[in-house]
Amino acid sequence: MTIEIIPRSPALGAEIRGVDLSKGVTDSEFATIIEAWHRYQVILFRDQQLPEEQQQVAFAQRFGELAQIHVPEYSGDHPAVMYIGNLKHKGQNMGALPVGEMEFHIDQCYQERPAKGTMLYAIEIPSEGGQTLFANGYKVYEALPRWVKDRVAGLKAVHVYDYGGAVTERSKMVDITDGISCAHPIARVHPATGRKSLFVNKLMTHHIEGLEWQESEKLLNVMFETISKPEFCYEHEWRVGDLLLWDNRCTLHARRDFNPAERRWLRRVTVLGEVPEQG
Repeated sequence: MTIEIIPRSPALGAEIRGVDLSKGVTDSEFATIIEAWHRYQVILFRDQQLPEEQQQVAFAQRFGELAQIHVPEYSGDHPAVMYIGNLKHKGQNMGALPVGEMEFHIDQCYQERPAKGTMLYAIEIPSEGGQTLFANGYKVYEALPRWVKDRVAGLKAVHVYDYGGAVTERSKMVDITDGISCAHPIARVHPATGRKSLFVNKLMTHHIEGLEWQESEKLLNVMFETISKPEFCYEHEWRVGDLLLWDNRCTLHARRDFNPAERRWLRRVTVLGEVPEQG
């Protein structure tokens, strides 16, 4: 079949048709896929049959070195595979992030080498809710007021591994020495496209280095509000068999709430990225 690329929204995202990932892809097909990924930032393959972890792992490895999972209770047989969802065994969660909505974030931004890409495959999906929202980091950065861009030029923001929520409760001060944290440029340059993207997020960005807390909060709030504007976002309605790959270097993502009584189960593989470069 001939590969077709169908944009999913004006902001970002595209569906790629004519590819059966269970059979692998040729070098020519992969070149087309990479080009679409860099252009649209989020790519979707529908109706994929990937019952084995290794099928997804093999495709993910085409994009680069895979990041190993450090939470063994949620990992699969392969060290790069993690399960996301609310299935339980003997009363214990079998997957990470089992319930609830999540604020916009960037995967592994609290590490020295944040994720390059995240690949998520839908195995079970609730009847409603649980959508994933994506924001275009390029468009968000471009839309920032000039005074914000000028003030944060050359500055870094500190990101903290804090799914417990203390970072999002902005009235609380967080001791960043208690967990994993790392500082990265607020505007980072994508190594493949050369474009600047905003690299802060509400879920894990704690503060801007070198600024007083009040000024840091003022600037971050402008950025957070811009990220969530609908004109910069694509909302993905999941179907079983969907495989999504997003570029963490130029996108942010969030999750809608869903009924915890319904099963939601997805398989994740993460591609390791590079140290972000200053924009």
